[in-house]
Amino acid sequence: MATAKPASPSPPPSTAVVPAANTAAAADKPAVEQLLEVAEDEVVIDFKPNAKCRADLRLRSLHPSLPVAFKVQTSSPLKFLVSPPRGAVQPLSSASLRVVLRPQQHAPASFPRSRGDRFLVLSSLSAAHLDSSASSSAATGGTTAIRLRVFFGGPYLLRLAAEAGDAAAVRLILRRQPHLLPLLEPEAAVPDGAEQWAPLHAAAARGDTGEVRRLGPDSMGARDREGRTALHVAAAAGEAEAAAALVDMGADAAATDARGRTPLDVAREKGYQEVVDVLERWELVMTAARRGDLQSLESLLSKRAGVRGRDQYGLTALHLAAIKGHCDVIALLAGSGCMDIECEDVEGHRPLHLAVEGGSAEAVELLLDMGAKVHAATRRGATPLQMAVTMGYEAIALLLRGRGADEAAAPALCIASSSSSSISCA
Repeated sequence: MATAKPASPSPPPSTAVVPAANTAAAADKPAVEQLLEVAEDEVVIDFKPNAKCRADLRLRSLHPSLPVAFKVQTSSPLKFLVSPPRGAVQPLSSASLRVVLRPQQHAPASFPRSRGDRFLVLSSLSAAHLDSSASSSAATGGTTAIRLRVFFGGPYLLRLAAEAGDAAAVRLILRRQPHLLPLLEPEAAVPDGAEQWAPLHAAAARGDTGEVRRLGPDSMGARDREGRTALHVAAAAGEAEAAAALVDMGADAAATDARGRTPLDVAREKGYQEVVDVLERWELVMTAARRGDLQSLESLLSKRAGVRGRDQYGLTALHLAAIKGHCDVIALLAGSGCMDIECEDVEGHRPLHLAVEGGSAEAVELLLDMGAKVHAATRRGATPLQMAVTMGYEAIALLLRGRGADEAAAPALCIASSSSSSISCA
């Protein structure tokens, strides 16, 4: 935790300006009033090229009765933004700041620790004193200051350092961010017979969306040693675009890791709001489709990314719209090309099967008009016509027969499936 340090004994200055770490040098000096402390000893940035990178700082007032004014300065104002750059912390209370690194095309010239980037947190009982203080030397008017260095880390730079053979940088990043170690162990074994760390995990962790899409859904079921899917890993790394790509590829957003956390839980814990937005967008799409909320759905689909997800049963928003008979939603989802009209859940039910189950002749007719296969069968062999006959939907059965459906080869008995309540033949 970074705090203002005591000043030298002679002559006694009115302000202490000292590094955030290195307390031993001032241990035997007379104490000056410490107004503020910073929980972090460095500004830790998870760097990603061409993206805004963020870090949070937590300030705590040490004054028992008066507000402490603060002001944050940086040696690189063209690179960094601070929000808020100044303010006041109430007595013995805390406040949070956000540091934003503007998008940078290339990796930092020096990392993990930057040679040229610094932050100065000035504090005083008088806001006017902050404006009269020098930014790079001892301040005046009872102002104390804490200097913070910048540490650049994250999956991208770890990979970059490893590929360059920079063992020192790799060690420094892992010392500060040990949770990144699995990224350097792609073949590590995992317990309970689960699959090994898949290339999809590594691509998701470093935000390589092109590689994620190239690898496709074949490795989607792989888990790491902590039971995390590739979507968990993308969420933990704050890789919103990779998370959106995985959702669109059919990643199970409801999957839980060994600790019972979903990818959304992980993103919320880490404070990665962009990932949270992607995962919540998928949930909102599913809810809007279920309710037939066309206006909300149109707004969500305009964002495109992260809207074609599936639940734990493999059901898409199109499945939900079909079983509820929301024809306008079906037309939007399938007609725009956003979702495949023949998409299947884990038991092979297509939207046409669920439209039959929902008893909506209008939805069945619309799906057929849009090209749905009238003879489509589930994994247990149930066709839409068999389902309609078994459920007693005579009008729908007549409609399906009129479109060429043939029940001659239908098994005699059909039963409801356990996952989606659809009909499957025994």
